[in-house]
Amino acid sequence: MIRPLQALAITVPLLMLSCEAGQSAKQIRVVETIESVAFQTPPTQAPGQQGPSPALLQVRQGESFSLKARRNDPKGFTPSGSWTLELFKGEQLLAEWPAVSGYNSKQTADRLWSPGNGAPLPIGTYELGQPEPWGTDLWLNLEPQFETDRSGLGIHNCNPGSGCLCLPNRKDLETLADWVQATGIRKLTIID
Repeated sequence: MIRPLQALAITVPLLMLSCEAGQSAKQIRVVETIESVAFQTPPTQAPGQQGPSPALLQVRQGESFSLKARRNDPKGFTPSGSWTLELFKGEQLLAEWPAVSGYNSKQTADRLWSPGNGAPLPIGTYELGQPEPWGTDLWLNLEPQFETDRSGLGIHNCNPGSGCLCLPNRKDLETLADWVQATGIRKLTIID
């Protein structure tokens, strides 16, 4: 495999040989772009993204684990998930997963009083059940802790979601299930 510096060392002489007058500045900018891209660091991953570990499961006095979900854009929808599900220990973000809730065309529909309309989950607090088999999938039951006509809600694997909170990536769902079992988290908060 050619390393970025090796590619640069090969590219610069070739560009110098093939440039005509007036083009060298343009070619150098391309090389500078290649160099800057080659040295960018990959985005950091949250420490618990791969699942629980003994060190991450240790909590200090007053710390607890919490699970929160929010829409990335209240009007938008993307195939990889218009929501983000986040796991915290105290204020520290341990893991985050792309998620989906509601059909694309129902993102602005009534979320509280219209069961079966395909709208996203309503804002509020939900009691979170333990992971359980659901056919070939996993299901984590969500019981709203506020008045609503919505029922039969949960977290599972799918895309798009028809009103539940869905994790399109099966591995993410399995990791979330591991965290829920290891920590005993019993609550999900929908922020937006």
